[in-house]
Amino acid sequence: MATAVTNISTLLLGELQSLSTEARRKHPDIKEAAERVIVVLRGIKTTSTEEIARELSKSDQVLKPFALACHSNNHRLVSTAMHCLQQLVSRHALAPSAIRETLTTLTHVSAQGAVDMQVKVLQMVLPLVTSYGDSVNGETLVEAFALCLALQRSRDPVVSNTAAAILRQVVVAVFDRVESGDEDDGDLARRGAKDAYYVLQDLCLMAADGEPIFIRAEHAVDKRLVLELIESVLTNHWRVVAVGAMAQTLRDKLTPFIVNFFAERAAFPLAVRGIRIAWLFVRHLHEEFTAECEIILSVFSRLLSSDVSGGRRASMSGKSASGFPVFYRVLALEVVRELLENSSLLHRLYTMYDGRVVEEGSDEDCHVIIDLVSAVCRVVTERKDLVRSMPSQPERALAAGEGGSSDAVGPQIGAGMCRMRIEMYKLLDKQEPPSVPDTYMFYLATVAVIGLSEGVVGDILSRCTERLSCQFSHLGGRRSVEVSVLGSVIGEPGAVGGFMGQAWGAVYSVYEFVAGVRLDDPLFGRMLESARRLVETAGALALDEGRDALLALLCR
Repeated sequence: MATAVTNISTLLLGELQSLSTEARRKHPDIKEAAERVIVVLRGIKTTSTEEIARELSKSDQVLKPFALACHSNNHRLVSTAMHCLQQLVSRHALAPSAIRETLTTLTHVSAQGAVDMQVKVLQMVLPLVTSYGDSVNGETLVEAFALCLALQRSRDPVVSNTAAAILRQVVVAVFDRVESGDEDDGDLARRGAKDAYYVLQDLCLMAADGEPIFIRAEHAVDKRLVLELIESVLTNHWRVVAVGAMAQTLRDKLTPFIVNFFAERAAFPLAVRGIRIAWLFVRHLHEEFTAECEIILSVFSRLLSSDVSGGRRASMSGKSASGFPVFYRVLALEVVRELLENSSLLHRLYTMYDGRVVEEGSDEDCHVIIDLVSAVCRVVTERKDLVRSMPSQPERALAAGEGGSSDAVGPQIGAGMCRMRIEMYKLLDKQEPPSVPDTYMFYLATVAVIGLSEGVVGDILSRCTERLSCQFSHLGGRRSVEVSVLGSVIGEPGAVGGFMGQAWGAVYSVYEFVAGVRLDDPLFGRMLESARRLVETAGALALDEGRDALLALLCR
């Protein structure tokens, strides 16, 4: 530890002496400022690293020689000063009152265009924001954002990518301060809340091609970056923005943009970000944004129900008969699958929309979730070309025994040939939509319906299975065992029962259709097992007609 302290002291003293010597003739003001800091440093008697940093942070003189050196445009002086600034920033050794001047100095250095210096500047921005949080607010925070945004436009990919990464972390740091507050969530007076509010407001404005109010940007900010930052906020800090003034900002400025976004037929990179933001609204903010999420879910249904008879085999960048790019439909199905496989979220949404109307006996016709399920089911049943006019099992076996191929009926549908290695809505760095297997949509929708069935089955059967104790005699005496007995639903079936009653026809149509498609063994086994348990569920819910129809299908 002592060695580390000695090295730090030696480094600062050595660099200050170098600055003083180098600046002696042409920059006397730098020489004078450096000598003042040398006096301050030599006056510190402690040997603790933390104490040295604390003593330095009490002096407003520490920054001055390095700031002057950075403005000298002398490469050697700038390089020395930047090295010392990195040490001071990382050890929290600058006075809080000097932070804004530090950012101004870094902005001047970055404007000189030297890539190595720009990278060093960026390396200091995040520690300044996180370590000096109480001092980096208001106009000082604006300076930090402006610096990152200016460097993000650099033609050098290293500088541009680094600036974007630092910008993401700065936004997270701003909202982290709010999340750690103890006051009422809706109160903008708490520490850091106003800055977060202004940042969120400007991100929403820039997403809609508006002019920011708080953030200072000399040029238009890349919309992909703006949407990425909004997604980051909704992913990591949705509880913060779900209430008060921030929620109102989302309601007034962001949700109209999201709803209209899909009508504008955006390019692929923007569409990916847009669909991800829409999904985050549904996933995290459905209780606070009930009306907005209803519209988003209806948009998903519309995208899935679009007429793609002429676009199914078209390239992903082409357009369907409805005018939407084909990849819109793929993106919508991928996020809807996430919803259908999340049974608890699905049932909450059903209760909020479809179930609420049923319970209140309203004349209003609301079937948002049922429409969405039906749209997914139609994605499966529209592929009439996949239904096999196949020979019977004995005929197939005979053909194989005579040297024929049992694959004559066509390829199997399954994960191996249908699934994409990375789902399309997770392709964040692609400029153009990738090609997808011809049967990808069919496979995805089929798996979504099976996942939906498994979630409903798990919820219903857990409430209608009873444990009974039975006794039986054998040669060694009497023995008691516990067995599970399936009966009717214990208590009211609630939203799950109502949902299943309304969705049964669409779900059954998928099982009936898929029974005529050649699936691979894993997918066929999963479909068969889910159908078997659906029969039990239909019986528990007294859906006798549906149960009998599914039983008949299984028998065939």
